Amino acid sequence: MHRFFTDTQTEIQRFLKGYLGDKAEELSSINPWGRDACDRLALFCLGGKTIRGGLTVLAARLFGSADTEEATKAGAAIELLQGAFLIHDDIMDRDAMRRGEPSLFHQYQNLGQEKDFQDALHFGESMGICVGDISFFLVVEILSQLDVSPGICRRLTGLCAREITSTCTAQMQDVYWGCSGEPKDEQEILDLYIYKTGRYTFSLPLSVGAVLTGQPEGTLSVLQEIGGHLGIVFQIKDDELSLYGDETETGKPVGSDVKEGKTTLFKHTLYRRATEAQRERLDRLFGSRTLTTSDLQYIRGLLDRYSIREGLEKVAQRHAEQARSLIASLPGTDELYRGILLELPNHLLARTS
Repeated sequence: MHRFFTDTQTEIQRFLKGYLGDKAEELSSINPWGRDACDRLALFCLGGKTIRGGLTVLAARLFGSADTEEATKAGAAIELLQGAFLIHDDIMDRDAMRRGEPSLFHQYQNLGQEKDFQDALHFGESMGICVGDISFFLVVEILSQLDVSPGICRRLTGLCAREITSTCTAQMQDVYWGCSGEPKDEQEILDLYIYKTGRYTFSLPLSVGAVLTGQPEGTLSVLQEIGGHLGIVFQIKDDELSLYGDETETGKPVGSDVKEGKTTLFKHTLYRRATEAQRERLDRLFGSRTLTTSDLQYIRGLLDRYSIREGLEKVAQRHAEQARSLIASLPGTDELYRGILLELPNHLLARTS
């Protein structure tokens, strides 16, 4: 990634560390869990790459802002939003690991086991939901305290609220498909990628930075379209890493999407190409919590036999090119920061974690 993101990561993390430290003091007056939640949130959010927050600052600079202090704070809010989604997502996916460490609900589950609670898993999930909820509302608090005009503040909070509800609605579809196994077409899956991943990962941070500089709704529409294409690239690569990745790099167990029966383009395309006998075996493997290494190797073997990995890489490359074309056509943008944004699709295609 460009050094710009490393520099903005430092600034965003510095703000988050101070902000969550102050909130820990404030909430500790209610009970010890207030400090505990903020301390765990700080470790969780500071452990990420801070790309979404960086994109917020990048967009502000892209549209000519020289003062990035408020953009840094807004970027920190977007990182807390990401944290909330991931905390809840790990609970729904029953993922015990995140970024190579115990996921947040699993940390609480371990605490419950140490204290010999009767249902440590329920305790862990419940506490994780609470911390995720706290993180959502800290987002609102940060945005409401930005030193911007009331009109921009209203636009920012409204934008974030809409994207949160859109993402949660898309997540409901993902959960339903994983449980029902109902057939769906490729466009439905691509739409899920856009609304579950693309908009809050790319469209939202870019739009927040644009709103901070007073950009019109037409510009935000283009940014949302760019984010949709980038989201598809990101999610296809994410699905690939879930099947082929190195756990030491991804920080998550390989095969977790298969265990959850997740609806991905890999699964969808594989079922379309497989024979009836192969589909019968795949039916037993997708959604199996006892998936073995040999089971995963069987799935990989079919994916390789039907050249599905290569085919979906071409799909990702096509959407990456569409994103680059839209970025290049953005009017009134700073050439330096437009160039940094143009590098992003290639980074997404090449990432290994």
